[in-house]
Amino acid sequence: MALKKYNKDLSFVKHGWTGNELNDKGLFTNIYGDDVKGFRDVWRTLRNPSPLSKLKNGQQSSLRWKTIEDISNKTQNAIIPLGHASFIIDINGIRLLIDPVIAPNRVMKRYTKVPFHVPDLNNVDYLLLSHNHRDHIDKKSIIQVCKHNPEAIILTGLEIGKQLRRWGIKNQIQEAGWYQRFQTSEQIDIDFLPSHHWSRRWLTDTNINLWGSFMLQDKISGKNIYFSSDSGYQAHFKGIGKDYNIHVAMIGVGAYEPQWFMGSAHTSPTDALKAFKDLRAKQWIPMHYGTFDLSQEPIFYPEKVLKEQHRDELDRILWMSIGDRVTF
Repeated sequence: MALKKYNKDLSFVKHGWTGNELNDKGLFTNIYGDDVKGFRDVWRTLRNPSPLSKLKNGQQSSLRWKTIEDISNKTQNAIIPLGHASFIIDINGIRLLIDPVIAPNRVMKRYTKVPFHVPDLNNVDYLLLSHNHRDHIDKKSIIQVCKHNPEAIILTGLEIGKQLRRWGIKNQIQEAGWYQRFQTSEQIDIDFLPSHHWSRRWLTDTNINLWGSFMLQDKISGKNIYFSSDSGYQAHFKGIGKDYNIHVAMIGVGAYEPQWFMGSAHTSPTDALKAFKDLRAKQWIPMHYGTFDLSQEPIFYPEKVLKEQHRDELDRILWMSIGDRVTF
């Protein structure tokens, strides 16, 4: 019998699900199998780059940007993009901060500005961390956010708390397996759901931490917001679409070239559109592009593909505008 892991203090939200199954090495695995690339694959991409890489010279972000004038205001139900996969989401006066990469970073050049001063963001109630890749869990950003929000509760996947404790984070941490519900306010429910991805921060820690997506549920209005995190296109999107009535879905469209290398971990614009239809969401926010240069397509290219190749779907897209409030 395969070993399974879950948080015994949290409830399951899917009938028949009994925990995340581990592989024969005791590591976390995807529902539909793993495709973790190695150094030989990286070398192949360097020797045979995508033709799109030629368009990256002098690239600029296509994302709009403005300063958040009153970062303290969380009274209006809104989604506030911060670039890449970082978001503030205010629901019923409760502030959620997802995957913040907002501190100065020498490793990853940011092509857009952070729309506020980090010390001013001091009213976060829940810090949601989807998986242990550096463009989602940034050490400097997490330390600064927790310094200014010591009462914020961290919601994340199994085994990630150990990493945070090594950084000196003292905030309360809840770790969940897939299809488990975090313990939160009576006004919202937050479920940790699958994504088709992987985890690695160093050379020797592949898949020792769990990755996943979040369903945010407003118990007053009944509206659900889905954060897909990083994910390749798989059948879990259709399953989630059957389980929840989704008002807005945030789905990645960038870091997908070359597709033979990236496709198992990130959705391209075309695959993201398939995921959006599988989720049966009313509207979607394309994310995971325009802020960091992580692959071989230009950072502006995902938006270009959607606008030129999928014009019939544009009326349901809420384009990221950094610092703006998308109300719901």
